[in-house]
Amino acid sequence: MKKAEEQKRLKLLAYEVLGYLRKKNSYAEINVVTSLQMKKLNLLYRGQDKTTNVLSFSYPSWFPQVSKGLPRLLGEVYLDPKFIKKRGEDIDRLLVHGLLHLLGLDHERYDDRIKMERMEKKILKWLKIRF
Repeated sequence: MKKAEEQKRLKLLAYEVLGYLRKKNSYAEINVVTSLQMKKLNLLYRGQDKTTNVLSFSYPSWFPQVSKGLPRLLGEVYLDPKFIKKRGEDIDRLLVHGLLHLLGLDHERYDDRIKMERMEKKILKWLKIRF
C-alpha cells in the first residue's frame, strides 16, 4: 500500500476509534513517516538516536483550537511502517496505542500500564484485531 493510501486508511481508523471512545468531537493528526524522519523526531523529543515504531505528541487542553464548535485536535501520532513491519508488529494496534497516549493514558507505572493494556485490548477486540 502506498504511503498516502496507508495514511488515509489510518486516519479513518483513528476516527472510528475516537468515536468508539466517545471522543467524536476530537481528532488526531496521523503521520506515516520514514525511518529517518522517525529517528530525527525520536532524537529531538526523546533524546534517543534511533527509530521507533510510534510516537505520540498530545496537545494540552489550553492549546488554541481552530474555532469553537469544531472538533478538538488531541495531538499527533507518528508511525514508521517499515520499522513496524520489520519487527512483525501491527500498525493498527500501534495506532490505537498512540491514540491512547493522546487521551492521557501511559505505561510508566505498573497500575497505569495495566489500565492502558486493558483499554487497548478492549479496542482491539472491538476492531477484531488479534493481539
